Amino acid sequence: MRAIPICLAAMLTACGSFPITSEPLLQFSPYLAKYRLRGDVAMQNDPGTGIENNAAQSTDTFGLGDYEDDLGLRFDLGDGFGGLRLDYYHLDMSTSTSGQLGDDFGALIAGDVARMRAGMDEWRLAFLQSVWNVDASYRGTPVEFKLAVGGAWANRDLSMRVTTTDGLRTQGVDPSGDAFYLASRFRAKVRQVSLDLDYAICPSLTTGDFDGTQHDIEARFSYAVPFQDVTMFAGYRYSVLRAEGDQDGFGWQSDLRVDGVQLGVTVTF
Repeated sequence: MRAIPICLAAMLTACGSFPITSEPLLQFSPYLAKYRLRGDVAMQNDPGTGIENNAAQSTDTFGLGDYEDDLGLRFDLGDGFGGLRLDYYHLDMSTSTSGQLGDDFGALIAGDVARMRAGMDEWRLAFLQSVWNVDASYRGTPVEFKLAVGGAWANRDLSMRVTTTDGLRTQGVDPSGDAFYLASRFRAKVRQVSLDLDYAICPSLTTGDFDGTQHDIEARFSYAVPFQDVTMFAGYRYSVLRAEGDQDGFGWQSDLRVDGVQLGVTVTF
């Protein structure tokens, strides 16, 4: 667990001076996230002859995969581009749709008709230092380009519950842990309109159940309302969550994705 904050502190030191001015901007951004959780998950079972590995099954098999509405909150402290960012997102997904299992899954057996409910609390803390800034013009219109690099830490607590439609059998898979990312942000701005592209990669620097290379991509179009401290935005996010662990005496593996659109507003103080 201590490896994550140590690595984050090392990157902050490497980035040089802390990019928060004597009068830093505080930005608060609540947003509606219309995301979906999809991918594959597999879990061992014991039919009475010993532990057996089972084939991975799509979340579609468990009736999960539609876009659902959730809420997110973001706080930024810095110069309006680089600095500290704290992001919280709560995922809560369930469906009345069910599917038939093609293989055993822990306490569930092949042929069971089941559905899944998933929930996740995700915290992300990032620090980015501006390293490149260019002012240009296109047909007399000012255009600004910026680039920032740094690091990010994410903590995720994901719970997936699979239950047969008759309620006789239930199996849970609960990936949780931390991931440390190398992060970058690019911004192109024309007058009140800007495009932010964030990309973060975790090269297997994780704790808990999360393992392997993780990717997190986010794109946002923003419009700053003239003469107001308010900015409206629309964006898209794609996040890879790979994990493996043990639960109820059975090993499991998952290769999941969270993706979808977001709509929100940023208020600057």
